[in-house]
Amino acid sequence: MDTSPIEHDTKTMQDAAIRLTAPFQTLWKVTLFDLPLAVLSESLRFTGRRLQAHADHLESLNSCQSVPEIIEAQSHFVRSAVSEFGQETGKIMEDVRGTMNEAQDKFSKAA
Repeated sequence: MDTSPIEHDTKTMQDAAIRLTAPFQTLWKVTLFDLPLAVLSESLRFTGRRLQAHADHLESLNSCQSVPEIIEAQSHFVRSAVSEFGQETGKIMEDVRGTMNEAQDKFSKAA
């Protein structure tokens, strides 16, 4: 029995399935790999900056000579931390939005 036609049909169906799933592979790569990696990278950068700010704050407390100076240093540290956390949230959301728009563009072109 000649299996060449069956093998050819199987190969043709496999190739068609791969072509049909190609847009989804791009979308999956972006949403399951690129996006989490980008968010993680930004989160680690932010954590590093906040740790440095905390170390700087502790150093500034060491040089305080009075209670009002300590209160001012603490107040400045908290204000800057709250501001930076808000900015970081916006930056991460913008990164997510940009990555998802990129994924959608790639998906549309591949589909």
